Amino acid sequence: MQIWDPLKEHQLLLLRRIGEGDDLSGPEGLDQRHSARALQTRRLVDISRRGGVWRAQITDAGRFYLDNGIHPDHPDRLSPGRATPRQRTRTAITSNRSGSASSRSPAGGGATSADSPQPPTTPTVEQARQLVERLQVEGGTLRVESPDSEERALYRRVIHAAKQHGLVPAGFHLKHTGRAAGDLIIRLSNDDDPDDKDWNRIRLNTRRVTTDPDLVFAALEKNPAGLEVTKASVPRALGLIRGLAAEARRRGHRVGVNTKTKNPSVYLQVDKTRRRVRLIEEYDDVPHVPTAEEARQLRRNRWMVLPKTDRVASGRLRMEIARAGWDKKDTWTDDKRTTLEKRLPRIIRDVEAGIAADEEAKQAAQRAHDEYVAEQERKRAEEHRRWQVALDEARPQAAELLRKKAFRRAYDSWISANEIRAFCDALETAPDEPAESDNRTRWIDWARAAADRLDPTCGDGALAGIKFDITPQPDDLRPFIGDWSPHQPHREYRSERDQQAINATRLQADTWHHGMRGRPSWWRK
Repeated sequence: MQIWDPLKEHQLLLLRRIGEGDDLSGPEGLDQRHSARALQTRRLVDISRRGGVWRAQITDAGRFYLDNGIHPDHPDRLSPGRATPRQRTRTAITSNRSGSASSRSPAGGGATSADSPQPPTTPTVEQARQLVERLQVEGGTLRVESPDSEERALYRRVIHAAKQHGLVPAGFHLKHTGRAAGDLIIRLSNDDDPDDKDWNRIRLNTRRVTTDPDLVFAALEKNPAGLEVTKASVPRALGLIRGLAAEARRRGHRVGVNTKTKNPSVYLQVDKTRRRVRLIEEYDDVPHVPTAEEARQLRRNRWMVLPKTDRVASGRLRMEIARAGWDKKDTWTDDKRTTLEKRLPRIIRDVEAGIAADEEAKQAAQRAHDEYVAEQERKRAEEHRRWQVALDEARPQAAELLRKKAFRRAYDSWISANEIRAFCDALETAPDEPAESDNRTRWIDWARAAADRLDPTCGDGALAGIKFDITPQPDDLRPFIGDWSPHQPHREYRSERDQQAINATRLQADTWHHGMRGRPSWWRK
């Protein structure tokens, strides 16, 4: 298949539908997505899954096809003097066979002259260039889920062209896995940081977790123990899985299998969402009929108790498909009116509706969480504002209290210093014995020196040396901020003893004035 081959009728109708603005993101477009991927390989459609939403959009090449009925890369569109890609290839092969001299590009691509070192612009080379650009934009890794043989072969040719024509950026090289089966994964690997462990994990997971139909049913037929049915019901169970896979593919989904578990487990994949699929055979309880051996044992031991019923496989199957959340699932069972085989289209639609409901519930939960976080942030901001207001109001009061304390200490020291000096004056005039005069003088000198040290009007401890604009520390604010913490915007617990101490501090600030003299009294305690 060439990129410029004519489109089939259903592909052309789909291209027109996309060109008219239908991006196939809705439920009615699910069954067309596989065909849209085929149009993407021809560069007629771009497909994106940004934000988890599947969207298809027509390209310029697609609009050209609708307008002209031919692919823009078709050889018939080339100028008369320009050789077609097939002619260039045939010429290169002929030259190689005849042994004629022809120069090749450094990467080993098609024949080029010395004046035109660039690789020839063929559809495959152009696709290779777009593939490399897409890998660079999408983080270096591209997954194509279970492509058909033609699409897989086309990707192999594109990868080969990218390597041969030197389109891989310097310092990088292309890796791919899934050459013949399973998902095709292509990676633009950095030579400086190859991350071989991660690539090996991807390769192994690709082989063990796949939606390739051949690999899925080969794994189930080899080990059907993952189907919770009796041996007699295994063929029907496998047929049900095949029918589910066909219906899923018709709706644009995939049925896959995970072989990493002990027994292969089946899942249904809708876009990027996977849901575990279980097939379970139901059992009936039938009256127990004693066997001949049980009858003999019963005659020998009349106290022997036999089971009243036996569980017998009924042949009815129950399909369970998981939902988002713990132990949630949708269930469908054979009944008297219809079987699971006839309900497969309804099952797929129910799963689509369930996934949509789960996504809506997830978004609602996320919105509720965001609203809760925003409300908590608002409360914290409001609490911080009120705390800041309390601190701002407390700072002048705390500064005033600190001034009162400093002034009180200075005032009390000045009173003490003057009283000491007055006492010294009294000692000097007091009569004493000549023998004690020298000792008294020494006491007076020592006391006057102590008074000088206490005096706040002079010396190093002078009141003038204490800064008037005192900056309160956080703990200095505590008596004026209620039950707020002075360090963080939250309320703090205070014992009765702590509260009494705070109240005493406030009382001390409110009752002291410079007319109070003497040593600290009860109001300063």
